[in-house]
Amino acid sequence: MDPAATLTTRLAGTFADLGLRHAVVSPGSRSTPLAVAFASEPRITTHVVLDERSAGFFALGIAKQSGIPAALVSTSGTAAAHYLPAVAEASQARVPLMVLTADRPPELRDTGAPQTIDQVALYGRAVRLFLDVGVPDSATAAAARSTALHAWARAHDAPQGPVHLNLPYREPLALPTDPSPPLDLRFSRGEVQLPPEGLTELAARLSGRRWLIIAGGRQRPGFAAATAMLCAEAMVPVVADVQCRFPSPSTMAYGDLLAASGFFEAHAPEIVVRVGSVPTSRPVWSWLQDSGVEHIMVDDAGWRDPLGTVDSAYRADPAVTFADLAGRVDPAPEDWLNVWSEADRDVGRAVEQALTNEPFPNEPSIARTTTAAAPSGATVYVGSSMPIRDVDAFAGRPRGDVAILANRGANGIDGLLSAAAGAAASDGRRVIALAGDLSVLHDSTALGVIAGLDLPVTVVAVNNDGGGIFHFLPQASRLPGERFETLFATPHGRSPAAIADAFGVDARMIETADELTTALAADGGPLLVEIKTDRAENVHVHERLRTAAAQALR
Repeated sequence: MDPAATLTTRLAGTFADLGLRHAVVSPGSRSTPLAVAFASEPRITTHVVLDERSAGFFALGIAKQSGIPAALVSTSGTAAAHYLPAVAEASQARVPLMVLTADRPPELRDTGAPQTIDQVALYGRAVRLFLDVGVPDSATAAAARSTALHAWARAHDAPQGPVHLNLPYREPLALPTDPSPPLDLRFSRGEVQLPPEGLTELAARLSGRRWLIIAGGRQRPGFAAATAMLCAEAMVPVVADVQCRFPSPSTMAYGDLLAASGFFEAHAPEIVVRVGSVPTSRPVWSWLQDSGVEHIMVDDAGWRDPLGTVDSAYRADPAVTFADLAGRVDPAPEDWLNVWSEADRDVGRAVEQALTNEPFPNEPSIARTTTAAAPSGATVYVGSSMPIRDVDAFAGRPRGDVAILANRGANGIDGLLSAAAGAAASDGRRVIALAGDLSVLHDSTALGVIAGLDLPVTVVAVNNDGGGIFHFLPQASRLPGERFETLFATPHGRSPAAIADAFGVDARMIETADELTTALAADGGPLLVEIKTDRAENVHVHERLRTAAAQALR
């Protein structure tokens, strides 16, 4: 077999041996060997996505939903550059991803050859590993399995993330014919565990103290069970982002409103144990920044302290650490957890009552209804900007039968629908995408992918005709109305439902909570529901809800 065909076939086969089950291909000529190799591998499902930026987030969604890397394949030139936003999100969110870019051979670089850019280290420090594999020959073909294993290991090392293999091909482009025979390859990612002396020290620091866990981002499987067990024994509360929030008597569902209402200051812990990224809630992280309490970080790799408040760090996996701490930590002082739990319940009742007084549709109610009405087993993929903040603050008690995902590594609004599509494609489960109108407009080509693959994706498009989050920022009061509208609110006058209809996605306008609940319960193909809200009124709704929460604590 031609060396190029051998190299590419062995790469695809080895990734399949290791457990990779999805490849996302952006069509192009130079990547023909890669596309054919992955499409010919019977254990891998190949998805063709025309828009490279959309393809990148589609692969990201697969990896986030499944926990297993997807392969992302592009031709040479600027096609590969369009993957950068998804690669950056994967890097920041610690999501493993295999990016394979076809390239022109070295003799055509820097010569003005068409469809040729500098792809060497194209993604900079956003990847855990970059390999310029080299023009296929007998040596690179022989090393193909080692190359794939190297990439897989680096993608799974702590912190997990994307890797980039750049593969230059000379013409004529060889076509792989038969898939590589399967091998019994095994790869096990070890978890970073504290040594006994470290566990003893940490347990002693926490025993009998008033302490609090603050968790951000998405945590690996096992985190919820380990944290719930530790908190139940130690009688301490946990304030967790919606991506890692779990049903437990120790879980605070309204941490954002508790922090905004001054409860954190009035009932400050002696120690905060923080895991993961900085929380979505501005009131929570603002309190973290100003509180002055002892701040311990538990993380298995890297350094995540943008607030500059960490006093000490334990380099270990949080789930493993919390499981190991169970039975070693003496309970907190009596009523420490009860005080927090009672306050959380009081705020919850106040918010629920206040929402009944607000006319629907309003954005907090949409967020609450969406998470409450999502079918059991579904994933709710939440957009950045206002949707994630509304779900974090107002969704209420977490459900154990619904997963919450969000692109909160780099916190961009781009690629939301593509990532939701990828999540649905990874296992066929229904995905609800809660999106702002700008997210839908920014990623509208994904609607064509959702329709073309007939994916079980329901998009809840909140249309406030622009950037509603800017009404909560200082720009809204500092700039004249027309200047603010032009530069920040950016009214567009477009209907997400009309755009979805043009791409072949069933679309409808809805106005009531019952209509939204019915739409989310529907068990069918792609659907987009558009709900119109008012940007300016949304600010007042939030003010009334926060006032109700604060009054409940007085």
